[in-house]
Amino acid sequence: MTKPQISAFTKSTGGIAPAKVLILITEIIAVIYLLWLCWIAYSQLRSWKQGQGDFYDFLFVIMRASIVAMMLAFFIHK
Repeated sequence: MTKPQISAFTKSTGGIAPAKVLILITEIIAVIYLLWLCWIAYSQLRSWKQGQGDFYDFLFVIMRASIVAMMLAFFIHK
């Protein structure tokens, strides 16, 4: 953004800089995908304890979801 654009954005948002808005959006997305990862882990643990899958299925799904979360974090951070 150019300096006049940054100035106009800051004035229109009540003194909030664009960088702070970007950080806020990034943090919200990070919380959402970490909650998704916790939900995946909990649901897999619950189904494993009920005998609907074996331990290796449990590990595979959680590792796959963790890799997706790490890739998403990498792309959001860039």
